[in-house]
Amino acid sequence: MSKLSRRDFLKGSLAGAASIAMAGVGLNSPNAKAAADGIYTPGTYSATATGMGTVTVTATFDENSIVDVVLDVSQETPNIGQLAAEALKAQVLEAQGAEIDGVSGATLTSEAVRVALNNCIAQAKGEAVNSGSVKPMVESTGAFILTDITADDVNASAVILEPITDFAEEIDVDVVVCGAGAAGVPAAVHAAELGAKVAILQKEPIAVSQGNCSSCIVKSESTEGGIKKWLTFATAVNCWRPNRKLLEAYVDRSEEAVRFVVDRGGLTEENEWTNEKSGVKIYQYSNDPFTGVKHDGTQTYDFGEDTVAIYGPWFGPKPNNYGTLVGSILEDALERLDNLQAWFSTPVVQLLKDADGAIVGCVGQKQDGSFVKFNAKSVILATGAYENNATMVRRFCPDIEPFDKKVYHRTGDGNILAIEAGGVMEPVAHSRVMHDFDAGLMWDEPPFLTLNMDGKRFVSEEVDMAYISNQLKWQPGFIGENMDADHQESGSKGWYCQIYDNDYMSYAVGGVPEVVMARYLKEEDPSLHVSVFPELIDTFRADTIEELAEKLGLPVEETVASLKRYNELCDEGEDKDFGKDPKYMHKIETAPFWGTRRHIRCSSITAGVLTDEFGRVTTESGEVVKGLYAAGNLGGQFFGAPDYPFFHPGLSLGHAVTFGYIAGEHAAQNL
Repeated sequence: MSKLSRRDFLKGSLAGAASIAMAGVGLNSPNAKAAADGIYTPGTYSATATGMGTVTVTATFDENSIVDVVLDVSQETPNIGQLAAEALKAQVLEAQGAEIDGVSGATLTSEAVRVALNNCIAQAKGEAVNSGSVKPMVESTGAFILTDITADDVNASAVILEPITDFAEEIDVDVVVCGAGAAGVPAAVHAAELGAKVAILQKEPIAVSQGNCSSCIVKSESTEGGIKKWLTFATAVNCWRPNRKLLEAYVDRSEEAVRFVVDRGGLTEENEWTNEKSGVKIYQYSNDPFTGVKHDGTQTYDFGEDTVAIYGPWFGPKPNNYGTLVGSILEDALERLDNLQAWFSTPVVQLLKDADGAIVGCVGQKQDGSFVKFNAKSVILATGAYENNATMVRRFCPDIEPFDKKVYHRTGDGNILAIEAGGVMEPVAHSRVMHDFDAGLMWDEPPFLTLNMDGKRFVSEEVDMAYISNQLKWQPGFIGENMDADHQESGSKGWYCQIYDNDYMSYAVGGVPEVVMARYLKEEDPSLHVSVFPELIDTFRADTIEELAEKLGLPVEETVASLKRYNELCDEGEDKDFGKDPKYMHKIETAPFWGTRRHIRCSSITAGVLTDEFGRVTTESGEVVKGLYAAGNLGGQFFGAPDYPFFHPGLSLGHAVTFGYIAGEHAAQNL
């Protein structure tokens, strides 16, 4: 069976409309007399067709003409299809039919108007109505390709599929990097330092990233056996799904990449790892090596005497984070590199291809709605994932749908563009990062009683915070603070409370003293709220359980009953309800009582389109899409488990930095 191109599909839709219309007007048709007396039955008729969204055409007829037409294009792209409405209306009234030229750049909207108007005409003539619609399609044959990207997906993104031909500016560069975050900034700066002329486009008015720790593997201090075991462990905790070549690339290049951002961030031993200009400093490290027995909450692995050395600097402290660091790196690079330019508040909306399908640039859209054409030899997509694109989430990562999202404007722009260019989504369950490090400390302390927002115990407290969302999905929702727009009225999943007493330092594993805990006390001395995001802290203490329950938003009677039951189990020395290890069973009886209301949200989806070890986007068959790269959370398949595995601190950011760095280098060296 031959493939159907988008142009063929559109032509076929219109041809189908014409053939159906003609079928009802034979010489012996009952409509023949009506046609002889007048072309139309006077009245107003409506019809719809699909362009980027639903287009509605309402046409008013007298016996022989179209006297008025109303076009509802409210679901079309604001600066393309919606702007075309007046011109399309004028063309319809002048042509007195659907044989209109359309509006350049608004191809899909124009075709939808033609189809819907033909249906209105058919109704006015008493003929059969064409049920076809126009869809944004390209050639493709298998799963997880553009036919799986819907009009709703595109409408939620910045992407414009209709060809753009009117440009306010045209820029010639070697490499365009789309996205100024953890992957995009290292990609752009590294490529520029290698001599490439680089433009970096950013959807936001500033560089944006999140998190604090970015880590790497120090090969020179690791054993060969340890490296092989790390590769096996990393594959196992990701359900044996990662592309091993990507893991090997991380092992080989991550130290170089992470030390690159440390250096370009102006963090040196001489200034005590503090950049006074940006306010960022390295304030702690996660440098514990992989050796002996390691456990991540789902898997246990014995490295024996082998060692994998880790360098994991934490950048901050909060409220500074990794975004502060990459912002300062980009600002400095723009001052010192003449071959690097940045376009803020300018999302990438379209890729440019040559006749062979190779990517030869892209289009950015400025705040005023005008378009800038960037001619380039390579485009690096580093636009983040798709957490804020509701219909993409529903298909590719449905587990996170009932949870709030910690980020904004991650609307799948890069995914859609890469797929439209021939790329393919990772054809496995997509990994998601679900945690809360901000409401309070000691998030993974097994001794602490855990209650849902109905005040009921629902799980053994030995479950790690990184995986508790899988159980919270079955627990009641809650309306609290810092929720996203999708759940303001219905409530969101992801809420639970940890409760412990003032004797916690005697039984908490790795307990944190009260003087440190006080930074997270929401209702107490605000001068103590340092190295935190004050708007996110949610820890309380109270003299009674009843008072604590009220502060946490829990039903008092149910909370008291749950606490009583838990203390009874502690006295018996056996958790008959959930089987928690008896060594973690400690009564809650010493006032004041402590509680943290946790809000598990999606920080990112660490899955995107398939790439090779250089960050080049690949097709379903593994062929490279020439000129196109994807890095950061947009590029994969580095992970693969449904849950992002917390076996290696700082791996998500380390992965993003590494593959941004690799992609920037490869693009610059292959001009």
